[in-house]
Formats: sequence, structure tokens, C-alpha cells
Amino acid sequence: MTDRPRGKGRRPGRPPKFGRPSRVVAFTLPEDVIDRLRRVHRDLGWAVVKMVDAQYEPHSPREDVQPDVELVTVADRRSLIVVNREVISNLPGVNIIPLSGNRAFLALDIDRGMSDLELAVSDRLAEASVGRRERRALTALQGQLRTWRRDQTLRFHTRAIIVVERAGRTPAERQEPAAREAAARRTSARNAALPAGPGSRRAGPDVSTS
Repeated sequence: MTDRPRGKGRRPGRPPKFGRPSRVVAFTLPEDVIDRLRRVHRDLGWAVVKMVDAQYEPHSPREDVQPDVELVTVADRRSLIVVNREVISNLPGVNIIPLSGNRAFLALDIDRGMSDLELAVSDRLAEASVGRRERRALTALQGQLRTWRRDQTLRFHTRAIIVVERAGRTPAERQEPAAREAAARRTSARNAALPAGPGSRRAGPDVSTS
């Protein structure tokens, strides 16, 4: 393969072939490769450019990847502010309530509002311990909050929620080991009280008679 030196310039008025700087490169290819390239484009140069551009073209983001911040509809015209709790897991004065997977919604106290939520995000961003990934998500949340607040079609309401959390084992679960132990004792007592079968000998003192 030989690489010819780049020319000093192109002929006046002739646009670049590929729309960007280029140069002549001479190389030898197998016949079958040439045939496949001609199926891509009759011009071998264009065929190579198309294949290389397709190979290194940035991939579009997957449609099934959920954003770190979004409004999720839960009822008619009502939505929750939902975040990726694996990234946004700590906001001062804000409850991050898990939903499913890595999704969680933001909840405030009854006397708090959007301005308090925006302040909480700003306070978290001001902390030096915030990593790059979290900072990017928080910045997106901050921008979304401002956009939503200025949206005349949106109204924000604070509602009290009740979260019920099970602490430790239930009374029934705590009684299970004791119940199993009592059942085992009863079974042992019944077995000990059963009469001995024919030909069997109960353990006891060895008494001999003359």
C-alpha cells in the first residue's frame, strides 16, 4: 500500500469529493472485497467512506433507557416528580420514596413547596462531595424544576402521604420458633407414653428373680 503525498491544492472551483479534506491513497484489495465494496457504491472511494462512517457513527441513545428526571402520570392530569434513586439519593429536607427498580418520587412536608425543592437541589449541588454523575442529574433536575414552574399549564400541590414500613418480624413470625419447639416437645412426650410393642423391651432397672 502506498500513500501519495497530499497535493498542494485542488483545482479552482472544484468542491471536495467527500465534503472534507482528502488525499489519494493507492492499495491492493482482493477481488471479492472489491465486489462487495461495489455493492455499497460504484465508486470504491465512496464505498469505503460510507462503511467507515457507518462503523464509527455515534450510536443514538436507547429508547428504553429512562431519564434521571421525569414527570410520571399516576392519574388523570396528575403526575409525580420521579428520579433515578441510584443517582439522586439524597436531597436535604426531601423524602425520596422508592417506587420500583431505580425509580423514586419526591415528597415534601405539607408546608413545603416548589421553591423549597429547588433550594434543596441547590444546596445539594453546593456540596463538594457530589460526584460527576450525580451532579449532572441534579443539574437536569434543577433545570426541569425551573421549566415546570414557569409552565402556565402546570399546577403544583403538596399532599400528605402515609408510608407504612414493617419493622422487623411480625408477632406471628416471632412465635414460629417457639411454636415449633413446643410441638417437638409434645411429639416426644407422646412417643415416650406409647406402650411397647410385642417383643420389645422397655428400658428400666434389671431385676432378676430366683
